[in-house]
Amino acid sequence: MSAEGAEPEGNNNNHGTTIEVRKLARLGACMFGIANAFYLTLSSAPTHLWSMGGDTAAGAATTISTVATAAASAVAPRMVAHLGRRAVFAIAALALGLPCFAVFGGNLMIAEVACAVRGAGLGLAFVAAGGLAATLAPPARRGELLGLYGLAFSVPAIFAVSLGLWILAHLGPAALALAGTGCALMTLLGLGAFPKRAGQTPALPLWRLPWRRLGWPVVVQTGGAAAIGMMITLFARADGSARVGATAVFAMFLHGVAAAFARWWGGRLGDRHGRRKLIAAGCALSAIATLLLAAASTPALLAIGAGSLGLAFGFQRNGTLTLMLARTSAAETDAVNAAWNIAYDAGLGMGALAYCCLAPVFGDLAAITTIALVIAGATFVGFLLFERMRHLSSGQPRSSRGGQSSAMAM
Repeated sequence: MSAEGAEPEGNNNNHGTTIEVRKLARLGACMFGIANAFYLTLSSAPTHLWSMGGDTAAGAATTISTVATAAASAVAPRMVAHLGRRAVFAIAALALGLPCFAVFGGNLMIAEVACAVRGAGLGLAFVAAGGLAATLAPPARRGELLGLYGLAFSVPAIFAVSLGLWILAHLGPAALALAGTGCALMTLLGLGAFPKRAGQTPALPLWRLPWRRLGWPVVVQTGGAAAIGMMITLFARADGSARVGATAVFAMFLHGVAAAFARWWGGRLGDRHGRRKLIAAGCALSAIATLLLAAASTPALLAIGAGSLGLAFGFQRNGTLTLMLARTSAAETDAVNAAWNIAYDAGLGMGALAYCCLAPVFGDLAAITTIALVIAGATFVGFLLFERMRHLSSGQPRSSRGGQSSAMAM
């Protein structure tokens, strides 16, 4: 197991680091286009399908897309190994862009299939680009640089969702389909950021990852995403009045800004003070923010809760990814990225489903409080279980690890 944060920052490697940062910037530009293609249609696609088939059609679109993203993330490492990152990313961009016209067409069945294709394209893009970003970021600055790279996907979430809804309402579905397709296909101009071929390195199956080392970060990522899924569903139901709707929009804006900032700032903190401390801070803040959402009686408290949850999830996302990468080898990078993304998709779905099942029966306060307590409990139990198993599997008694403690990120 590699030491987390143990590699020193050498002054004689500044030129090499600068080159890697430039490559990361080019890669981030590609993911910026992918993110815009995704977020422009995140809410507008279900809205369009609702007009054709009601709540069932809209809900199915989101579910199908999420499942396809997770499934594609699972097979993406093998595709990268056989085809190379450049080819896989090109496939991803085409799969995300070309079906936009089918999504915003007039045939409901074809639109649902197109949502699945686009979801698969997103999963492929995540792994093809994310794995490369992880290899380009120097370990000593991995948190900060991956946080900056993550802004390429986080920033569009702030404005593209509402922009997509505006385009749909004022310019029509054809214009929105053209915008989504254009954003995705423009990334093909940046394929030079990807190596032509990954070589014949065999892809590691997800089930062969060192789960004793990765179990706790995966639980944290899943729980953090579940809180976000719960919050999004909460705001989606808050459309009974114009005031509540405006508050929800502003709260989601604050959430997006806070999450984007925290991915970068949290990365810097993690590099300096350790990833486990960053994750612990994110978990504590997430629990407080979720309970604040449950007890929010004014628009200001609702907005503060959403913004705090954004900060928490930014810390959690950066901390879990960098910790998982630090605990695995370079050959496992793509599989780690796939597992991390699957945990995110699964968490979003579980949080939304839990809230939809509990809120109509017990009310918002009880539902959100229950979800917060379950997430906190699962995170704590996961820490005790998996971190204990990790220590036991290392084969080192606690007394012999004292000399290594300074090199390990806590």
